[in-house]
Amino acid sequence: MGWVEWTATLLGIAYVLLMIRRNILCWVAGNISVALQAVSFWEARLYADMLLQGVYFAMGCYGWWLWWKQSPEAKTKPIGSLRQRRTWSRLVLIWIGGSLVWAAMLRNWTNAAIPEIDAALASASLVATWMQAHRYLENWLLWIVIDSAYALVYWTRGLHLYVVLYGIFVVLAWQGWKEWNRLLDEYVAAAG
Repeated sequence: MGWVEWTATLLGIAYVLLMIRRNILCWVAGNISVALQAVSFWEARLYADMLLQGVYFAMGCYGWWLWWKQSPEAKTKPIGSLRQRRTWSRLVLIWIGGSLVWAAMLRNWTNAAIPEIDAALASASLVATWMQAHRYLENWLLWIVIDSAYALVYWTRGLHLYVVLYGIFVVLAWQGWKEWNRLLDEYVAAAG
């Protein structure tokens, strides 16, 4: 475990802590972290994860732009909730479709270690990141599931520092869920 994994790990933790606080700098810390993680995943032959880091980088730029373009009060923008069955159905279809396409590409064009799992987690992560950029409360629950699964994958690939990182992410996602849920309750009470 070299400086790349250590730096990526520390910046990954900073990203989640800043996201919980809805601080726009979360996107900067996240983008540097994912760039460094891409290097580690290339070496571990987790190609969907490696490519996912590039998409995360683009999503980080999107999140930065989305939050930046809002008014100066954007930090206090209310948290939303995905309560519509239709929206959930679309997100599940995007996840399944993305997983199937990505897994087929990995199986046919790479020597990926675990293409189906890699693709499914990568696709779910994109859905969760989109939800995060739009400040939907449920992103945190999805991250708890995703990060738990990633910790197991990284254990099997010998990326032990990332196992610790993703274990920390699970705990931080739970904290994020509680904090954003509290903020949503406050917003609903103030609006009602």
